Amino acid sequence: MSLRPSLSLTSRRAFHARLAELVMADKNGRLMKRKIEVTVGDADEAYVILDREEGFSMKRAIGEQIDLSSIADPEKVPLTFYHDSRHFQHQYVPYPRLVLEGDLPRQNTTNASAATLWTWGASHCITLDGTADEAFDKCARESHVRLKGAADLLKDR
Repeated sequence: MSLRPSLSLTSRRAFHARLAELVMADKNGRLMKRKIEVTVGDADEAYVILDREEGFSMKRAIGEQIDLSSIADPEKVPLTFYHDSRHFQHQYVPYPRLVLEGDLPRQNTTNASAATLWTWGASHCITLDGTADEAFDKCARESHVRLKGAADLLKDR
């Protein structure tokens, strides 16, 4: 009889380069669309990695339309992923949107899955809430925060 807890650990993470369309609205409400490179996982994985500048531009555009100061964690922006149209957006503003080439695993029977834009680190990530990919990003960020002091001490050596 094993006393080890039952854990579902991923021993690897797939990385596939894809194009996505970032749709932003300018000050006059005109839509500006551009293709950006993103990284996605396998069909059963629920994350999208994007350049940090793209993540910050999405967060900034959302913050220009609604007050983000009420968010408990400033490095996490709540989003929704709409499976039928394959895009992320904030639930209260129609733009910005990040439109993917393919779907992500549905988390329920509806068309929408809660998601989080993580704005920390060398790149930014969007994960579907309640998935192993969200747990992975959460653990990675917690490790980054815990190890930052040690890394700063070693930087000058």
